[in-house]
Amino acid sequence: MKHLALGVLLACVGCAMPYAYSFHVENPDARLAAKPNQGDVLDDADVRAEILVDPTGARAILLDLTNKTDQVLQVEWPQITMTGSDGSSTPLRPHVDVGWILPGATVRARLVPFALPPSGDRAAGYQGSHFELLVPMIVRREPKLYRYSFAVDVRRI
Repeated sequence: MKHLALGVLLACVGCAMPYAYSFHVENPDARLAAKPNQGDVLDDADVRAEILVDPTGARAILLDLTNKTDQVLQVEWPQITMTGSDGSSTPLRPHVDVGWILPGATVRARLVPFALPPSGDRAAGYQGSHFELLVPMIVRREPKLYRYSFAVDVRRI
């Protein structure tokens, strides 16, 4: 009986509550995703960005960038970071060499690693937190820093 109680206790400790994250772009000009597996869209005169954040499944940020200019767009891929409301900063890299973006072209980058805990108190603690994706680019031969802000919703699954 004593072993059974110990087994049940250990099983309960190992079964942390799983959570799902939803990241929603907070930028005022953003168009939120129409469907669950689509990204939020941000647009300006030069660049269109579609962003989908998946910290537990793909453990990445999926970023589609469209160059709307008539010149080559250079993304400073090694300088991309995700900062948290707690001041933490995570450098992100594309999973493959992406290069420059030609006029009118769209490039898809899977930025890794971006992982958050899938369960337990640490996962629940992200409820209501904020993140900012910083993407430095050279647009029309001028450096520009794109800031994409996110609010996090955490729910039990």
